[in-house]
Amino acid sequence: MFVRVCLWLLLICPTFVMGQTLPDNWKTVGQATLKVLWFNVYTAELLTTQGNYSGFEGPLILKLNYLRNISKQQLLKETNKQLQRFVSEKQASVWSNALQSIWPAIEKGDQLSFWIDGQGFGHFFLKDVWIGSIEDPVFSGSFVQIWLSKESNYPNLAKRLRGEPENEISK
Repeated sequence: MFVRVCLWLLLICPTFVMGQTLPDNWKTVGQATLKVLWFNVYTAELLTTQGNYSGFEGPLILKLNYLRNISKQQLLKETNKQLQRFVSEKQASVWSNALQSIWPAIEKGDQLSFWIDGQGFGHFFLKDVWIGSIEDPVFSGSFVQIWLSKESNYPNLAKRLRGEPENEISK
């Protein structure tokens, strides 16, 4: 058990970036709005240093501007469900536990941003204020696949975020 806890701390322990801000002057790759049934959930924006998408590894910034309130439990549950599309249930559960200590409940108008730095580490910001990090490049790549993968539950949103032309978006 001790070894397991130590391993978890090494992989999930937040990077010391207190007071750090999101990089600026990055270019938008694509933007989209997630709608579920008749509800707008959030607008999403993908940014990179050059303004083009080159893969899940980063560096990149994914910004989600929420258009409705979402409880912390709803956010964690849906994220865990989406992560399981790309990793095992056990691995998704480990990451969900780490996110439990980082994420707050979301209120309409909040912006949650995820920055993958040059090392592949993922940093979360709420309203441009750092709230936590996960030092695991596998997490970072898996997390952004929720929005960017061709196997995403929201393929049209993914295409728009990746900056693919409108005429390539399937109906």
